[in-house]
Amino acid sequence: MVETRYRIGTLARLSGVSTHLIRVWERRYEALEPDRSGGGARLYSAADLERLRLLKRAVDRGHAIGQVARLGTDELERLSGNGSGGAVGEEARAFIEDFIDAVQRFDGARAEELLVRASLVFSARSLALDVLGPLLGRVGTDWARGDLCIASEHVASALVRDSLTALLRQLPKDPSAELAVVATPEGESHELGALLAAVTIALHGYRVLYLGASLPDSEIVRAARGAKASIVALSVVSLAPERAARAIRGVASALPASVELVLGGTTSDSVSDGLGDARVVVPGSLTELDHWLEARRTK
Repeated sequence: MVETRYRIGTLARLSGVSTHLIRVWERRYEALEPDRSGGGARLYSAADLERLRLLKRAVDRGHAIGQVARLGTDELERLSGNGSGGAVGEEARAFIEDFIDAVQRFDGARAEELLVRASLVFSARSLALDVLGPLLGRVGTDWARGDLCIASEHVASALVRDSLTALLRQLPKDPSAELAVVATPEGESHELGALLAAVTIALHGYRVLYLGASLPDSEIVRAARGAKASIVALSVVSLAPERAARAIRGVASALPASVELVLGGTTSDSVSDGLGDARVVVPGSLTELDHWLEARRTK
C-alpha cells in the first residue's frame, strides 16, 4: 500500500498550524523531519500530521514549542490533553457552562464569583487562552442563536471586560521590552477582542499600551509613533468590512516600515480581502496570534 503524503499547504489546513509556523518549528526546533519530492518540495506522512496536531495542542495549553518539539508521542499526548493534561480543558469547559448558566439567570454575583475563582485556579495563560477566549466565543455564539438574551450578554461582557483589564494590569512589565499598541478602529465599539489580544501579547513579555475602542487611524498612528511601538494590533468585530479595510490601510500607510500591523477579530478575514498590498499580519484566531508571537519572539 502506498503511504499518503501531504504537501505543506495540505498539512497546514489539516493541522490548523500555518505553513509559516510549520517551517519555523521544523527549522528551529527540528519538530518534524519531512521527506522531499524530486523537485525539493516537503512531503509529510500521516504520522507527521498526527505529531503536528499533538504539538499544536500542547502549545495551545501553554507549553513552549522549544520545550516540547522533541518529545515522544506518549509524552505529547499527555501534555496535549489526551492524558492527564486534559484536566485543564475539562475544568475550563465546566467553568464556561457554570458561567453561562449564571448570566442566563441574571445571577451576577455568582458569575463574578466564578471569574474570581478562575483567576485563582488557572495560570494567567490558561485563564486567557483556555477560559476567557473560549468563553467570549461561546457568549457570541449563544447570543447569535438566541440562547442568550441581550441583557445576559451585557452582564457577561461587563464581567469579562473587568477580568481582562485586571489581568492585563497584573501581568509583569519589563521596561526594556518591545511595546505593542492595541485598539479598535474608529466606529468599532466592541473592544473585548482587542483586550484579549492585549493580554495575549503581554503574556509573551511585551509592554502593552491599550488605547480602547473606536480610535481614528491618525490617533492610532500618533500613539504608535509617540510610544515607539514595534507592534500595532487592531480588532474588528462589527465594523463594515469596507470601512474597516479603509481604516487599516490608512494606519498601515502611515506607520514606519519597522512597525508590524496585526489585524484580528471575528470579521478580520472578510476585512483582509480589501487590504490590497497593505503590510498587515492576519493571524485568523487567538491561537494563531499566540503562535505568531511565539515565532516572532524566537526570531
